Amino acid sequence: MREVVVISGHICTGKSELARRLSDEFGYLLVKTSDKLKEEAKKRGLRMDRVALQELGDIIDKETGHKWLLDACIKAANEKEETEPLVVDSIRRWEQLEHFRRHYAFRVIHAHLWASPQILKARFSARNAIIDPKERESITYEQADLIKDENDIEKFRRDADVRVNIERTDSNDTLVRVAARLGLYSPPNIRCVDVVVGGQYGSEGKGHVAAYLAKDYDVLVRVGGPNAGHTVSSASGVNKYVQLPSGSRDTKARLLIGPGATIRVQNLIEEIGECNVTPDRLFIDPQAMTIEDKDIEEEKKLIASISSTGRGGGAAAARRIMGRTKGEVRLARDIPELEPYVGVSPNFRGSTRHRLEEAYRKGRTILLEGTQGSGLSIYHGQYPHVTSRDTNVAGCLAEAGISPSRVRRIIMVVRSTPIRVGNPPNNPENTSGGLKHETRFSEVARRAGIDGKELEQHEVGTISKKPRRVGWFEWEQFRDACALNAPTDIALTFADYIDGTNRDARRFEQLSEDTIRFVEELERIAQAPVSLITTRFPRTEEEMRDLRTIIDRRNWAARR
Repeated sequence: MREVVVISGHICTGKSELARRLSDEFGYLLVKTSDKLKEEAKKRGLRMDRVALQELGDIIDKETGHKWLLDACIKAANEKEETEPLVVDSIRRWEQLEHFRRHYAFRVIHAHLWASPQILKARFSARNAIIDPKERESITYEQADLIKDENDIEKFRRDADVRVNIERTDSNDTLVRVAARLGLYSPPNIRCVDVVVGGQYGSEGKGHVAAYLAKDYDVLVRVGGPNAGHTVSSASGVNKYVQLPSGSRDTKARLLIGPGATIRVQNLIEEIGECNVTPDRLFIDPQAMTIEDKDIEEEKKLIASISSTGRGGGAAAARRIMGRTKGEVRLARDIPELEPYVGVSPNFRGSTRHRLEEAYRKGRTILLEGTQGSGLSIYHGQYPHVTSRDTNVAGCLAEAGISPSRVRRIIMVVRSTPIRVGNPPNNPENTSGGLKHETRFSEVARRAGIDGKELEQHEVGTISKKPRRVGWFEWEQFRDACALNAPTDIALTFADYIDGTNRDARRFEQLSEDTIRFVEELERIAQAPVSLITTRFPRTEEEMRDLRTIIDRRNWAARR
């Protein structure tokens, strides 16, 4: 049975705005009574001003026994999908509503908007005052009002499924109250968000894992800033994602950048172009923070002290907190170049919160991709050798505007040999942070039986371009990350750094015995399965011929 929402109320109660919002934001097919009357007036060669259309409505009511509006809805319904709901922006006579109530194929929900006559007359005068004088109506409120008989209003009041006093509400409040009555908001037990986070000091291979998973999701969400880049190997080649979600090139999913993100505008625009992302796919939250030149200048001192990437994200975040005076901060909504991706018109516009609510309601699957790693959290890492945000799942959810109750899976990525960015150059007293069991890539390569020069060539930061430092696995730090993130799944990367023969493995049992024992110990400590294992990272054309780099042991999937 098709749902039809009919709206009643005096003029200036917001009927048309409510109907438009239901259409724009919730996909209702809008039936505008004025449009139907104008079509009929054109056929009959009549005037189309407000009073003439009211008189025509009276005539058609008599000719059809008040059934013409129902007939118009039946026609509109027959031309659209069977399940698409309808909204009628104005019912003015009780007899019209009775026809809807009696129609067997419609499930009618009646919304009645009301306010005191004084308020409505004041609204009418105020609205008329700002209209172009050429279009301004020279009629009174009583003449403009469609509903002439207060008996109709009294019947509407008693009949309404939802009745809203609009004196102390705006159009947004009215929409919320009516949408809730229509059951348009998803309940809190809808769990459709999977989160990928790093479990160490960054560069765990999150991007490669996220890109592998991305093809199965409807919505991809990215938080963080341009101080962390993700290198991904896929059918389109080896790609680097800095501010867009990993896998953006290889999927048609909607892309969201949350309000907690920090954006370097020109670099983001370039990345959008490189990835061929169109405005209909990408939404940037209006309140995402932008990074200015002065933020990058401010962070230069951190490059020398803790080997920061110096991309300005931390300084921008600090300025966002301290610069709450006019002109101090520019958000995404203030940047003309970002206007195609930021705004209020549908689809996937407005705040990230609203776009996620739309995804929940429609049963979409969502993948949230974090940046950096648990050990770099400003709250839980080795301060001061940390980043400017909380990199754990709670921090990522907060930046994206996602409630924890929406989370279904938490995939924590760890590499077999944790790394840190290289120490500050020409400053031996300072460090990028501690590694518990620091070693060299040449030693890792020797034990794994792989080419040491190859490792050193590739193990440089995506953003910093500095050679990385490496250490043996830190079990205590891993357990801390598990406590902070409570992962449902572990993704192990760089299995070939344990044993080079793992590069040829395509199934779990083909991994070396040492690797299988390593996986088993990870699972005991995490109390969660190691569901994904990356065996290598293809970079050359020869290596790209076989893209089976991940052993997938999941017992779940992202369902559309």
